[in-house]
Amino acid sequence: MRAACVTRAFDAATNTPGKVEVIDWPTPAISNDDEVLIRVAYASICGSDKHYIVDNLFPDPVPFVAGHEWSGVIEKLGPNAKAAGFSVGDRVTGNFLRECGWCDNCRAGKTQFCAQPDVRIGTQAEYVCFPYQNLYKLPDSVGLDVAALAEPFAIAISAIIKSGVKLGDSVFVIGAGSIGQMLIQLAKLEGASFIATSARTASKRELALQMGADCAIDPSACDVTEEAKHANGGKGYDVVFEASGNISCAMDAIELICPGGTAAYVSYYDFESILPLKIFPQIILKEATIKGLQMGQIGWPHSVRMLERVDLKPLISKVYDLEDAAQAYADLVEGKQLKILLKCS
Repeated sequence: MRAACVTRAFDAATNTPGKVEVIDWPTPAISNDDEVLIRVAYASICGSDKHYIVDNLFPDPVPFVAGHEWSGVIEKLGPNAKAAGFSVGDRVTGNFLRECGWCDNCRAGKTQFCAQPDVRIGTQAEYVCFPYQNLYKLPDSVGLDVAALAEPFAIAISAIIKSGVKLGDSVFVIGAGSIGQMLIQLAKLEGASFIATSARTASKRELALQMGADCAIDPSACDVTEEAKHANGGKGYDVVFEASGNISCAMDAIELICPGGTAAYVSYYDFESILPLKIFPQIILKEATIKGLQMGQIGWPHSVRMLERVDLKPLISKVYDLEDAAQAYADLVEGKQLKILLKCS
């Protein structure tokens, strides 16, 4: 089969970027009774995938097939998958991570910290194998292109749940990328009374307003914290999501929360990044809550059902054929597109 592979890792010593190429790769085969062979329809490129190219945040031995956001159609399945109700021809998506279920973290309900997870990346290819326990059947009304966004959507749902957004809250989303746009829609559904966001790109600001934001700020044209508070009647926000991955924006999140507010971080940062805080005025006197949000495990049971309640189609800004994956990654690194899909079959 054809697959988008990381064939060269980022070289920190020479600052040489990593490389993605589409090459021939062995077609996966069902190896146990739980597994399902899926013909991938679309694979979405995650913002985190750029770290294969630009740094060593995820140091995996090369070569390997990239990708963990996807949709597809079942072609073969083991007997246990069939007994669980899956059939050839089912349209599905799925979680790339399956928890062990028995480690201390899993037993405590903290499945995102599973000690021995079964991780299945490699979805930017013509075929992939998944355990049926990871799969979700798609509603007929949800297209395979939109279904490829189910994994990042699960992260956005998890962020909404863990941040505690509730009816009447004011919400600020720093960074109107794909996750940010999802957070805006979900905050609207939760009954937020005022939603604002910031983005440097005009098209992202315009889309945010379409998605439900009441205000979209250009951070290159003003002081974001000042303008954001002015837009909210001079007050801070009950919940601030930092979804840009920019360390200066990470500091703005603390400044933007109101007394008793929550700053929720939904991005990746360099391991050496430091968030300087004035503990007494910014944390103790404010009774602030700071949350780090990484995985979408608790969001997955809701993600596929909720795809019918939101409009994620406008987030898909470019669809490339699988063979053009190298160009798709170049656009990802340059930030040219909001959400990029690879059409795999």
